Amino acid sequence: MPIIYRFRPMRNLINKYDELEDQELVLSSPRYMNDPLEGYQDVFWEGDEVLWENLLRHYLLNLYQEGIRFSLIADNEDLDEYAIDAKFTRGEIPTDEYRQQFASVCQAFFEEKGFGIVPLRLTSLPKPLRRKSLEMVLLAIHSSALESVFEVLPTSGITSETSAEVHSSEDLQAVVEMLENLSTAMDEDTEAQWLESMASRVNPLGSHALLERELQNGEGLELHKKKEIFLFGSYPDRYIRAICDSLIHVNWHMLSFTTECASPSMWAAYANEHQGAALMFRTDKQSEESWSELTVRGRTGWKGTEPIHDEIQASLYTVDYESPPPQVNFFQFLGTLPRPKLTNAWHSTPDGEISPIVDEIFEDEDAWRENLWDNFRNMTTKKLNQWKHEQEVRMVIPDLLGSEGPRRKVTYDLSQLEGVVFGLRTGLEDRFEVMRIIQENSQDSDSNSVDFYQMVFDGTDFKKVKLDV
Repeated sequence: MPIIYRFRPMRNLINKYDELEDQELVLSSPRYMNDPLEGYQDVFWEGDEVLWENLLRHYLLNLYQEGIRFSLIADNEDLDEYAIDAKFTRGEIPTDEYRQQFASVCQAFFEEKGFGIVPLRLTSLPKPLRRKSLEMVLLAIHSSALESVFEVLPTSGITSETSAEVHSSEDLQAVVEMLENLSTAMDEDTEAQWLESMASRVNPLGSHALLERELQNGEGLELHKKKEIFLFGSYPDRYIRAICDSLIHVNWHMLSFTTECASPSMWAAYANEHQGAALMFRTDKQSEESWSELTVRGRTGWKGTEPIHDEIQASLYTVDYESPPPQVNFFQFLGTLPRPKLTNAWHSTPDGEISPIVDEIFEDEDAWRENLWDNFRNMTTKKLNQWKHEQEVRMVIPDLLGSEGPRRKVTYDLSQLEGVVFGLRTGLEDRFEVMRIIQENSQDSDSNSVDFYQMVFDGTDFKKVKLDV
């Protein structure tokens, strides 16, 4: 029977979080994993004028929200650069006053500054925009968008006219010329990856220049300066991350196992420099890509305010280190929004014009949803080749109710635990405590006995040996 291993430091197993005694497995959401590219998709933007206009309106809406937050954060609070609420739509603006203010922001940007022609220009590009090329476009319009927001915000009474000084560094003609140059580069069969690579180098320069300025001023990076650099330099990048992470797929939690425990680097990284342990779980392998399901118990819903706990048949997948990330058309797979919200905020304009993409999606909604979940599985089981040494097998549980935090706990039955492997540096007291807890838990279980192993180095090989007495 194949075995998979789960590395843990002792502070998690016994010393602080009691995972072993409670027979808990702790899953993490992507933002809190050690790989910042977890869940990465090759997202691209290709759509009609309605879709592009709504993207720019959504960008303005979030800038408007950030402008208010910019003014309300107290000096003793920290700035969360990832607090952009990408699911917030113009239909959820709470009062008539704020709705009128946002309408004024859009009027200033699209009509008074003339950026209403930009959606058509974006529609006319010969190739789709990818993440970094879209960021380049947003950076080009960003100062004008901010200016539109901060021209209106003082009328709210929340911000003062001096709360932020915005001087638009670009005019409409410069943006049009940039889009024309981008279109020409695409027409010349310039590789999309070249454009992404070039944009990846240029885009961070703005925020870096602002940091350099503060460094030359000889002052610390106070909160008001961090807010300014975030809004003026980092915002387009954070916005794109937010819409890609929040609007395409539901949040998800992942639990890592590995097929091999004889990797010194894995013990160092995930078992507190060889002082922890590796739990051995029994499972079945069905193919090169998939394993049998691992039955765990966790929260599956709510009854009023009380959580419902039940069995979860959690699939296990071998991580793919070779295939490229899945390609996803952003406009086509906005999968986390309910249909009325999707229609009002993304598929139609305030004037009532409807995007043709509605017919494309809902002509065969079942096929669309099947493709969405295929993309989800591909996204959640791919990593860069540089991680291949981990030989990872992972459990992925989608957060369908949107009710889980960054950590999610499930429990397992002791019958699923084949053994425990101690590291080269695992202390005597920790080993004794692990053995004591398993002995006590076994008294309440009909499971087979749990075996114990020790990692050793025999002068040639780093391997586990069974501790038979």
